[in-house]
Amino acid sequence: MSKYGKLSLAALTALVLAGSAFQARTAEPTAGSESPALVAPDAPAATAELRTVSVDRDGSGRPVVTLTGSGRMAYETLELENPQRLVIDLKGTVSHVDRSQVPVDDRGVLRVRAGQFRRSPEPVSRVVFDLDRPVPYHIEENGNDLKIAFGATGAENDDAIAASVPTTAGPSAPAEPAPAPIETKVSEAVPTSGSSRAVSQDAIEKLLAKPALRAEDPPSGLTPAPTSLGNFETKTIVTDRNNYSGKRISLNLVDTDIKQIFRLFHEISGLNFVLDPAVEGKITIVLDNVPWDQAMDIILKNNGLDKQFENNVVRIAPTSKLAAEAASRKQLKEAKDLEVEPITVTRTLSYAKAEDVEKVIRDGGVLSTRGKVIVDKRTNALIISDIPKKVQPLDQLISTLDSETPQVMIEARIVETSKSFSQDLGIRWGFAAIADSSKGTGTGLAFPANASARYGLNLPGAGTASTLAFSFGNIIDSFTLDIALSDLETEGQGRVLSSPKIATQNNERAEIEQGVRIPVVSTTATEINVEFVSASLRLAVTPQITADGTVAMDVIVENNTPDFVNRVGDVPPINTQRAQTKVLVADGGTAVIGGIFTVNEGRSEVGVPWFRKIPGLGWLFKTRNITNENRELLIFITPKIVKIG
Repeated sequence: MSKYGKLSLAALTALVLAGSAFQARTAEPTAGSESPALVAPDAPAATAELRTVSVDRDGSGRPVVTLTGSGRMAYETLELENPQRLVIDLKGTVSHVDRSQVPVDDRGVLRVRAGQFRRSPEPVSRVVFDLDRPVPYHIEENGNDLKIAFGATGAENDDAIAASVPTTAGPSAPAEPAPAPIETKVSEAVPTSGSSRAVSQDAIEKLLAKPALRAEDPPSGLTPAPTSLGNFETKTIVTDRNNYSGKRISLNLVDTDIKQIFRLFHEISGLNFVLDPAVEGKITIVLDNVPWDQAMDIILKNNGLDKQFENNVVRIAPTSKLAAEAASRKQLKEAKDLEVEPITVTRTLSYAKAEDVEKVIRDGGVLSTRGKVIVDKRTNALIISDIPKKVQPLDQLISTLDSETPQVMIEARIVETSKSFSQDLGIRWGFAAIADSSKGTGTGLAFPANASARYGLNLPGAGTASTLAFSFGNIIDSFTLDIALSDLETEGQGRVLSSPKIATQNNERAEIEQGVRIPVVSTTATEINVEFVSASLRLAVTPQITADGTVAMDVIVENNTPDFVNRVGDVPPINTQRAQTKVLVADGGTAVIGGIFTVNEGRSEVGVPWFRKIPGLGWLFKTRNITNENRELLIFITPKIVKIG
């Protein structure tokens, strides 16, 4: 090994135990774990004993836990999350409690666990309170006893308790300052003679027993600042990343026996480690300021190993061996389950179809390998035969599937409004002149002896509605002058309302239709085909009642009418109004799912060329027509959940 390898192995191992920055928050605390740590020769003796753990109630019914000792017990508290726990470490105390767990199940406190956490270099008894939510607490010293009261003071309000910030009263042992880094020389830690490939057993034991572990604040700058993503937010939905919360350590090891590193993890965590005989090999690793549990996982993965927790004992074994053991346990469990005789039960369904439920049971993996299910269509019943362990889950599944299905009443309203306006205003001219010898108005020429001239601009006859007409002529009617004043204004409004309504069960499609079917005939050389086309009012909908009481719907609304005025042959065209959409509407609420608004505007003039454009006098030679038409179509939908019974 190089000089760098020797220095890394010895000096950095001491640095792991004494000079590295650790997080104040430890890994999963375990009560009742007695660590088989190496006992230093100068380990101090216990100053007190933890004798009993009892649970009482105060005058308000709040739980009060009493820790009884043989003398005054100095303590430190630690609050952990995920799951929620309160940890009290009794320094210089040896546990002699006869019960490791005491149930509470009141005011958010589930249970109390007590035991010996560490025996050296200083004995520590650990008491863990398992909580189901953050609970305020109060610690009070009473002689040799510690009393921990849980719950809010005054009004007993669980919501206030859950929202309160835990506060601790009473003296607690002051935090001891972190020890100064230990300067370890290579000659003190690593033997200078013999093989230099690994540190000797005695050297590692000296390093493990020499320093005491201290908790320090993590170095600044380790937590990355949040990254600004503008208006976007990144959210992880599913992740398999482990959350490491162990004390931070630094490792720089070269060709070190893998078994020795677990002694280090034992001293740091207080957990007990059991290594499988197949665990062997050497590791070379360089880690700086990482949680110890993450470092352990890295070492395990790199060497094909895995861990298995049993209370406060961690078993280390090859991954293949643990997988084989898990498969064997599963097979043994399944074999034991299948040893019992199956039983047969019958369930008659009220709301669901037996055939549908039978498919869910078969495809859902609820039946065991010995399970069978038969459908009786006549009684809508299921006959199930399976081992007793499977009967209860099957019964719960059938009860869930055979629940009453709520109904929904859906009403659609189609409102069509129209508004039209037209105006016709102007003057129309016309004249007629005749030169005829019979009237004594001949031309006096041999040719042409007779002549006539006429001009008319679509003049209406006298008496036509909204038209005032004048006609002037001479006595023999050989010349006439016609004048017509047209003044017509038309205004109309229309409203059509269609309201189809239908009821259906949740998640079931329903359809209602009313109208006519128009035959369309197509003729070929060999046959005549008749096809019917619907021109009707139609509503098709599939509702889904959500957990919030709203209704999500797939909706199709059509209002088609035949137009017999504009026929093509004998077949009328179809005026179509249709909407298809998916909407979410509150129970009893109304939503507009569609709308069409059309505006038609027209303006025209008829008059004598050139004269109709004369300023001021042009009105004497033209007629103006103005037309405005507005149409509006709105479709409303209203779902109502029908309460049965």
